[in-house]
Amino acid sequence: MIRNPLLGQVLGGLFGQAMMRRGARGGLGGGMGGLGGGLGGIALGSVLGGMMRGGRGPMGLPARRGVGGNQAALLMMLLPLAMRWVQRNGGMGAVLDRFKQQGFGRQAQSWVNTGANDDIDEKAVEQVVGREELRQMAERLGVPEEQVAQAFAEIMPEMADKLSPEGQLPGEADDVLDEGARTLEKEIEDVQYREVARNP
Repeated sequence: MIRNPLLGQVLGGLFGQAMMRRGARGGLGGGMGGLGGGLGGIALGSVLGGMMRGGRGPMGLPARRGVGGNQAALLMMLLPLAMRWVQRNGGMGAVLDRFKQQGFGRQAQSWVNTGANDDIDEKAVEQVVGREELRQMAERLGVPEEQVAQAFAEIMPEMADKLSPEGQLPGEADDVLDEGARTLEKEIEDVQYREVARNP
């Protein structure tokens, strides 16, 4: 699988900021502090804007009209939906358990451990997430289910990895995930607004 390097940077920045705002010492906050500061505020918006445009011109609103041919934009628009899916299904620990129960324990453990993340494919995502959930996300984004499953397979390892930089999932991981999702949703909304204002 060809990974988008900015996906990990965006997630690391979001989660690092959340930990710093919570006043945590060490763990996620210590491991991500520099990156979180580097992707804060305007910088994060700039990164998102570049990924969403992807050299193909502005997306416009609603964003789902333009993500089909732009993998980076699809990743960024799917990311908050994937984060909310994790929350609805019991949090990151419960979701990792679901992957393990479906036969993907080695891959799920690699995402938490330090070191390289093992890949999963869209079939694994379909098995764990479910066709109906993928269909709803695909309809919301206006892209085929297969593209959503492929993007989800790229997002999930990075999300778990950036929530566990010390090799284990911290107790506050789900609170950090929630704050990161809210920050990302606001940033995406701001980027969309700016793109429409720039290209009415």
